[in-house]
Amino acid sequence: MKKWMLRRNKVNTQKMAERLGISVVTAQVLANRGIGTYNDACKFLYCDVNEMYDGYLLKDMQKGIDVINAAVNAGKKIAVYGDYDVDGVMSTTILYKTLKAFTDNVIYYVPHRQKEGYGINLEAVEKLKAIGVEVVLTCDNGIASIEEAKRIEELGMSLVILDHHEPSFEVDEKGIKKDIIPVAAAVIDHKQKDCTYPFKALCAGAMAYKFSKLFFEKRKTEFVFKTEFLVFAAMATICDIVDLLDENRIIAKNGLDLIKKSPNIGLKALIEKTGIADGDISEYHIGFVLGPCINATGRLKSATTSVELFVTEDMQKATTLASELTELNNERKLLTATAEKEAIAAVENSDLQQDRVLVIYNENIHESIAGIVAGKIKERYYKPVIMLTSGESMAKGSARSIEGYNIFEELFKQRDLFHKFGGHPMAAGLSLANENVDILRKRLNQVCTLTEEEMTPVLKIEKSLTFDEITMEASQQLLRIAPFGKENPMPIFGTKGITAEKVMLIGKDKNIMKISLRDTQTGIRIDGISFDGLEEFEGQCLKKYGEKTTIDILNGTKSTNLDIVYNININCFSGRTSLQLILKGFRL
Repeated sequence: MKKWMLRRNKVNTQKMAERLGISVVTAQVLANRGIGTYNDACKFLYCDVNEMYDGYLLKDMQKGIDVINAAVNAGKKIAVYGDYDVDGVMSTTILYKTLKAFTDNVIYYVPHRQKEGYGINLEAVEKLKAIGVEVVLTCDNGIASIEEAKRIEELGMSLVILDHHEPSFEVDEKGIKKDIIPVAAAVIDHKQKDCTYPFKALCAGAMAYKFSKLFFEKRKTEFVFKTEFLVFAAMATICDIVDLLDENRIIAKNGLDLIKKSPNIGLKALIEKTGIADGDISEYHIGFVLGPCINATGRLKSATTSVELFVTEDMQKATTLASELTELNNERKLLTATAEKEAIAAVENSDLQQDRVLVIYNENIHESIAGIVAGKIKERYYKPVIMLTSGESMAKGSARSIEGYNIFEELFKQRDLFHKFGGHPMAAGLSLANENVDILRKRLNQVCTLTEEEMTPVLKIEKSLTFDEITMEASQQLLRIAPFGKENPMPIFGTKGITAEKVMLIGKDKNIMKISLRDTQTGIRIDGISFDGLEEFEGQCLKKYGEKTTIDILNGTKSTNLDIVYNININCFSGRTSLQLILKGFRL
């Protein structure tokens, strides 16, 4: 069962609400985000693009701009070397279109997930050299490519790295970490210890947007892609699950506001094909509709297809490619559903369930969906998960972690086992010999210090409400805090003393609960819906009431009293709007 925790802050939210002209509920949420001054609140609410940081504050940004500009002037052949996820696709598209505006001597290269794996690979370096590439500009990769960078130098090519991942590091005799940085003409990555950029959570798409803007300025040319690239940066920011605070919030908020105005015909075609063209497009649609379609190409085919979609100027080709993306995503959904069931069975039917770090190997799972499955298993058990499958010559897979467990650092300690690995504190990719899989599992669990409390998920409640505080106006005002995501989650509220007057099981499988809720303190009724809580609710009822009463409650013929935690949602159906609570937890 999840732990409930009421957030605390020392801000006078009544005064904040009056000063900003917002509700106390909205002020409370802002205060819980660490926003306690008028200026910080205005920056958070208004998201002025002019308050973004100067891109030249990034270490080596000036060097990188100068190197690429000189290459363009000299007519050198440049390769934009990207990655196969949304962030990689968006940053590749931004940089390629930027350079294409000034030279025809530019190509893009996106490695094949299964055949080449993440990042620069030596075989690709040789191929690029063979076709006359003189300058390699990476995006969303490169910071860990020590050997590959050396080879690029040996071949007489120049390398500019634009990345946001953690550098490799070594620890000296005093226990101090020292970055290991590839040799390159410029290394632009805010995760470097000697980079003083004031915000350390930009994704590659956002960095590419900054690079592009500065490059146009360098060329004394109007930034014609301002709207288009800001939307791409927003999509990358949302899909890469970086902190949606500070500069990332400005990018995401403004990008979402502009998405329907984007002139990019590939994006328009994809929006049309996914059926979201008629309504507002939110972070949900980016993260769970458009993003998965883009990712599906890298998972099941080649992410080059997605880049082609966003760089084409041919409407017919865009329509065809958008259809291909949606079809691949449908195929990916089926693969994921099967793989998730098999992974759960592997845990439930073995001694894996005793482990604090789950290392699961299943050679039948498609390598490309290992990360998705790892994320789903992590959510189910709330443990760090490494999902491995059979690659062409060794085990390959992805890791997803929980708060309090830096998966990148823990894997780095076991780096002697890996052929290749890289990532973030919360996610990583890796490849290793099959015989090392059990060794990795044993080692990680032997040194794991996670406690039961740390492995208990926490629902952080913004404020305790009565139903008379849940109004349409207050609910609409809360939308000003969107877009929601990492470090700015959708607000969760709580109410005690609720009567669940009637439970209805709905949906194709009758596994969704719709509940008529009455606040006993105010007498006000609001409908609630739970998409994933039936099993938990039924278990609590059985424990408290027994089977007969539980059946009556689930049949809607008997009421029960409970405390609830929830998101507030404005439900739109058949032209009518109403308030609805999305239930995240309940206690009888």
